[in-house]
Amino acid sequence: MVLKNILKKTASLPFYILKLLKWKYYSLRLGYFGENSQISKNHWFVNPQNIYIGKYCSIGPYCRIETYSDYGNLKTTPQLTIGDSCSIEHAVHIYCVERVEIQKGCLVASGCMITDNNHGTNPEGEIYSHQPLNAKPTIIKENVWLGENVCVLSGSVVGKRSIIGANSVVSGEIPDYSIAVGSPAKVIKKYNFESKKWEKVCNG
Repeated sequence: MVLKNILKKTASLPFYILKLLKWKYYSLRLGYFGENSQISKNHWFVNPQNIYIGKYCSIGPYCRIETYSDYGNLKTTPQLTIGDSCSIEHAVHIYCVERVEIQKGCLVASGCMITDNNHGTNPEGEIYSHQPLNAKPTIIKENVWLGENVCVLSGSVVGKRSIIGANSVVSGEIPDYSIAVGSPAKVIKKYNFESKKWEKVCNG
């Protein structure tokens, strides 16, 4: 029995060594990489020194997380933070030139896009990809759930504990404890702490 336990513990050593090596690798590449966080393979990070990932986070495969300090007309010091215990599912695209903040406990479902910047939209100017960028901080507060393929645009703020329905586009501010859907996303329910229920909101 003693020998069996020793062999069992020894067999698990390569797993823990590999886990430690991966943590060390990402802690050297990223601005910060918290303990017990995991990053799946087949990801694409651009300028990872500006990316700060908290503890107990999970980054799924095929995620594209980019930061740029010198992009077109913008010269910035970007900061992209992902708080503790966040789950970023596969194929999520996060694009930061100034500030993107995803606070603790958020669930970001597959295919979401989160950005703090946008090209100019003058139809009489240069082609859109050559027009000057503008940037505003984008903040997703704690314990938010973004459904699949949600797009969160520059300058948006998603309130804590809110839920954004699949395929919605957030442009602006979503209050705390709200459910919002659509393009642009509109609040359809608010949580009532007295009744302990999500209640419909009249939008006129």
